[in-house]
Amino acid sequence: MFFILSKILAFLISPFSWIAIGVIYAIITKIPERKKKALIISGIIFLVFSNEFLAEEVMRSSEAPDKTLTQKDHYDVGIVLGGMINYDGQNKKLVFNSNIDRLLQTLILYKKGNIDKILISGGSGDMTYPEIVESKLLLDFVKDLGFDEKDIWIETKSRNTRENAMYSYEFLKTKFDHPEQQKYLLITSATHMKRSLACFTKAGIMVDDYSTSRISGPRKFTFQNLVIPNIWAIGMWEVFLHETIGYWTYKIAGYI
Repeated sequence: MFFILSKILAFLISPFSWIAIGVIYAIITKIPERKKKALIISGIIFLVFSNEFLAEEVMRSSEAPDKTLTQKDHYDVGIVLGGMINYDGQNKKLVFNSNIDRLLQTLILYKKGNIDKILISGGSGDMTYPEIVESKLLLDFVKDLGFDEKDIWIETKSRNTRENAMYSYEFLKTKFDHPEQQKYLLITSATHMKRSLACFTKAGIMVDDYSTSRISGPRKFTFQNLVIPNIWAIGMWEVFLHETIGYWTYKIAGYI
């Protein structure tokens, strides 16, 4: 139930949804005054949420800081969270989204010797294709790149961040006699790190964090950045609202 509600909430908190609802209402209402108000409100929402400068400032405030590992930094397992792929049902193939940086950065750390094993945590988060298990598909992808399968572990049951933590801990118990004595590096997107760390701490896994997929860039004061609407800025707000509401929902539910 929580999984389904999270998908509904994702629609409700999107500025795209608010704009669409306002425009649709303006089209169907027969009252001119309400039509005008609906269009004005939709226009204001669009201008505010499509401002790239505002969106980047909000994202910058919510993203976990970067961390640089040295050769002395070593971990037994790098735990990388899913949410990196979409499934193209028409062409029957995987499509990687921007979160694939989570896996790419993990593979770099593995190659550099910072982590010994990689645990990919992720089941099916797709309501349309529940049979698509992300971690299995990513394992095949990593194997095709030539990485040693014995060093790549997968957790296949989780559908959200809380379950990432719970099922990762269950899996690690099957690999180590004393899993609490190992060193773990949690790898996920910078915007997702706060909630992820809280979930893993709640589950009893002490981890260090390594943020990826950073959205905000250097602060810019250009005309385009300050004035010209940017459709991608609305996407940034979606990420921010999703993570902020997700964090407090988890907090209220006692998941963190």
